[in-house]
Amino acid sequence: MYSFIARQPVFDKNMSTVAYELLFRDGMTNRFPDVSSEYATKQIISDLFLSTSLPKLVGNNRCFINFPPEMIVEGFADILPHDKVVIEILETAEPNDELYSAVRRLHGWGYKLALDDFKMENGWERFMPFISIVKFDIRAYSFEEISQYVRQQKKYLSKVKLLAEKVETAEEFEQYKKFGFHLYQGYFYSKPEIIKNKRLTPGKVLQFELIQEVNRPNPDLFKIEKYLKSDLTLSYTLMRYTKNVLFTNRGIERGKNSTLKDTLLWLGINEVRRFVSISCLTNLGTVTTDELYHMSLVRGMFCERIAKATGHDHLASDAFFCGLFSLLDTILGISYEDLFKQITLTDNVVNALAKHEGMLYQFLYLARLYEQQDWDNAAQIMESFGLEQETVIDAMNHSTQFADMIIA
Repeated sequence: MYSFIARQPVFDKNMSTVAYELLFRDGMTNRFPDVSSEYATKQIISDLFLSTSLPKLVGNNRCFINFPPEMIVEGFADILPHDKVVIEILETAEPNDELYSAVRRLHGWGYKLALDDFKMENGWERFMPFISIVKFDIRAYSFEEISQYVRQQKKYLSKVKLLAEKVETAEEFEQYKKFGFHLYQGYFYSKPEIIKNKRLTPGKVLQFELIQEVNRPNPDLFKIEKYLKSDLTLSYTLMRYTKNVLFTNRGIERGKNSTLKDTLLWLGINEVRRFVSISCLTNLGTVTTDELYHMSLVRGMFCERIAKATGHDHLASDAFFCGLFSLLDTILGISYEDLFKQITLTDNVVNALAKHEGMLYQFLYLARLYEQQDWDNAAQIMESFGLEQETVIDAMNHSTQFADMIIA
């Protein structure tokens, strides 16, 4: 069976990524594969040890892994590294004696445990001293219901971190943050707060001028060099990028005394375009989470690969920038309407981002459906393109690895 692991970030109150929840998937035709929760968990454990290493998936962060209660009792969680994994007890669990003994055992060995989609039922009170995190599904319960329960159970929850999951708006994030929740999951961080008539600073304008120059049909190398020299950080980053990423991966040696101009000539315009766009993007924003940049990089590479997979090679470059800039309104806190008055991008990219029109938007839409695990609508897009799900999964896996490498 073709299988892969999806991941969803877990944030703290400062919007910093502190963990990832790992989710088993075997395709894109259903929201969850037609397999048992036991099979899904065993497959994740197998993949972590036999194919994809844990550090590659989560870096220095912890990961949350769902465990059916039977597997916890049977000892399947015991084989995972206690300093990297949070054992997530599924909502189907009953607070019985067998599970209580297993939870105490794991806690004694240094494991962190979480209660998933907590139903706020009686019987879990004795578990709380051994539970690190309680997850509340804010789509299943209202804020009033959750806050009332937390107040009533303050005695038992005093040393437990509270996690709000399925947080979809900035308002919900602020509401639970103000109440005292510690952790969050959801797509609230990618919803823009539009600030009308906000102007870009001169430094940001310069970076966009650089982006525009490298994307002209016949870019002026002297102008590019001048722009880069006016921004010491960009110049240094280019030299480091060239040495640590490109040359390391391709096994090619570069002269030790290469100048900035030498580096630009050696790279070629296509690689310079990619570097400039990625570097300027990560220097433009004021957001506090790297997840937005990571998602932008994933979307860029994914859209490029899908363009090529569907026979639209001539759109590959624009597809990359469409995906890369798809969160620019959120990163900058400025609407696309105002943004496009200040910078120039190709009509294809503008139509996709501002008007949700054209082939590029279809590539971007597929990326967003994948992120949201909306497999039904994703399947329709794939069918219209004649794409096999393995092709799309490979494109996303490759794109995630690309983003991980750049962020690192």
